[in-house]
Amino acid sequence: MFLSLVENKTRVKSRYQPDLDEMLSQCEINYWLAKQLLPPLKHAKSKAVEPKETVCELKAKGVQLIFTLKEVARYTDTFNLVIKTPNLKAFRHASLIVRLYHDVKMLEVMEGSGPSAMQAVYTQDNRPSKSVDEKQQVNRFIGECLRACFDLVKVKSTEFKEL
Repeated sequence: MFLSLVENKTRVKSRYQPDLDEMLSQCEINYWLAKQLLPPLKHAKSKAVEPKETVCELKAKGVQLIFTLKEVARYTDTFNLVIKTPNLKAFRHASLIVRLYHDVKMLEVMEGSGPSAMQAVYTQDNRPSKSVDEKQQVNRFIGECLRACFDLVKVKSTEFKEL
């Protein structure tokens, strides 16, 4: 028998509290990396091209990022981002919607696509199958991919093509 001087209290599962400082910092770093890797977008905006015509492909060892401009606004650019990592068995292909906020200088993951993709809003029904910090994990992963491409860009310039 276990005796304790401290009263046994039932443990209440505490709600997840995201580390906002870490998340905002990661979004700012991702924005800076994206702006370094996607400089032709300023030129594309000034030419007033159709958003779907602008594609930027970045490659590094083990990762390929394909940015397709989806929507252009005064303070934001929205992209479809396809991440291909053929060497990772668990994560070979992802399609995300990301937004660059130019006024606050942040890149945010809006949502994903596919059957197990991250959604913009979760209901209580489908939340248990997802990780509570899924958005932070995806932001970190994008940051790692952008950093790998940025390290390679130091050696050679990125490929940019208008379709």
